[in-house]
Amino acid sequence: MGFDQVSNLWTAIFPLAVLLYYFFRKKYVTTTISSTLFWERSMRETKVSPYLKNLQRNALFYLQMAALLLLLFILLRPFLPKDTVADGHTVFVVDTSASTAAVDGDRSLLEKSKAKMRAIVEKRKGESFSIVTTGKEPYLLLREETDERNVLEAINGIGLTYAHEHLGRSLDFVRSIASQSGADVHIFTDFLDRSLFMESESSITWTIHNRENPIDNIAIAKFGAIHTPDGTEAIVKLSNQRGFKQTGKVIVNDGLTGARLAEQDFSIEEEADTLLSFKELPMLPAFHVHMEVEDDYAVDNDAFIVIGGESSEVIVDNQLHELVKKAFEAIGLTVSSGSINEMTSAKDHSMIVTNETSFLEEGSEPILLIGRNDSTTEPVSGVVESSNDALLSIAPIDDVYVSALYPPFEGFSTLAAIDGKPFIQRSPRGDIIILTDIGLTDWPLHPSFPLFFWSSMEMLRSGSDSAGTFTPNERRALLTGGGSEGIEIFTMDDKYVASYPAGGNFVAPAKPGIYKLMDSGTERYLSVQLEEGEKLVAFGPSYKLGTGPAGDAEIEEGKQMIGWLFLLPVLLLLVIEWEVQRRRGYPN
Repeated sequence: MGFDQVSNLWTAIFPLAVLLYYFFRKKYVTTTISSTLFWERSMRETKVSPYLKNLQRNALFYLQMAALLLLLFILLRPFLPKDTVADGHTVFVVDTSASTAAVDGDRSLLEKSKAKMRAIVEKRKGESFSIVTTGKEPYLLLREETDERNVLEAINGIGLTYAHEHLGRSLDFVRSIASQSGADVHIFTDFLDRSLFMESESSITWTIHNRENPIDNIAIAKFGAIHTPDGTEAIVKLSNQRGFKQTGKVIVNDGLTGARLAEQDFSIEEEADTLLSFKELPMLPAFHVHMEVEDDYAVDNDAFIVIGGESSEVIVDNQLHELVKKAFEAIGLTVSSGSINEMTSAKDHSMIVTNETSFLEEGSEPILLIGRNDSTTEPVSGVVESSNDALLSIAPIDDVYVSALYPPFEGFSTLAAIDGKPFIQRSPRGDIIILTDIGLTDWPLHPSFPLFFWSSMEMLRSGSDSAGTFTPNERRALLTGGGSEGIEIFTMDDKYVASYPAGGNFVAPAKPGIYKLMDSGTERYLSVQLEEGEKLVAFGPSYKLGTGPAGDAEIEEGKQMIGWLFLLPVLLLLVIEWEVQRRRGYPN
């Protein structure tokens, strides 16, 4: 134990003054006398008693001295030593991906991590804490917060986001906020390799809390389904990540109603994969596969799919301008050039981009027609006048120059025109027609060029019930119908999830499953699937790197003040002293 304010020792003069007062105070003796003649002699001051005798049998003296000494003790600010981090800034990096939901013992890894964080906060009271949650976009939950209640409240509120952790991005984010002043960084995850750290980071200490024990896990690695003339065919790939044989059952359900459609038992060897095939399933828009098995990670025992509109393959007519193909590649689609025969064979499962007008009457899916092979162009001048159609909401084309146009199609709606002549049309089936050749415009010089093709693909897909397949919390632009109510997301049980005023800021739900998307009164379905990295549960030993603020050389002796513990005894002594004086009066 030590004292933080030794300079207050001068206050010891107060108890010493009281002590001297009791040493030298004059003592009177009450005496019964028989005559007033002896009054003066009997009442004269007695000699000063021996010093110690003035202290005997005097409770008031001891109470006063005890109170004063305790007050002196408190003024010296006593403390008990404790180890603390010199810098005082602790950063928690918390993995909130789906793999942290795997049960390790009696609790999930995330719950164990939160318990470790609470213990560190309790040990480092008064210090500052920052909390960063992982993801494609790391989120700063708290920054240099010193209020213990706020820190604990933030820790208790951390939940699963199911998205892949992308720990490399989180580490870069932490370096940006802690590289100057230094910090003690604790990372809570299932496994983080040492290779992600740089040797020159002397100002930061890294403590990595990995999952140290392996767990039992069988995952649905792949799930696919396709409509055929005989019904729907589905394939499920299972992966056993442990070193012993496992058995279980796979159940295929209707993704919309949850009704059981088929089931199949399986047996899988250690660290092996197996395929299960389901045929002649009903022609449904969505399916949910559930695996019944005894393992420690339940999230990857379910998989979801919405059929329709999920193809990202585009076949561009090799007679079209090369920049058309480049535009589709720029928006991340798989693009190939094809002849008439190749496009004919792929028209039911790929997006077709051509100038062959015969495809407007072939196949079951709408196409993108650029130009016409059955007609010639006529010169045109003027500015583009576009409608408020959703196709042009993201890619405005008002400043595009067009030198010539093909004749329009009868009965098709006009989305954009030049001098009253149709420039872009849409067929009743949903085909999109551009009535010019790309070489007759300066469109490729405008930013709207690739955006228009993205909007076209989204519009061609929108004819199905599928709004697409997403990963948890994925940000992706959606082409909306332009309604004032925007986009609303609901679960299949009609529970509200979120709403977005425009499709450009759409964020997919976090939890894997099938959801309903409402857009201008139109109902479509989207599926949220785990990323491949979240179907593998890793483990490894925990470790510590760096000699920064939390290194052994930088640990300093902290102070835990204990003076406040003696305030109540002082108050109690004062109360007792008052009661003694009340009952016995002042000593004579």
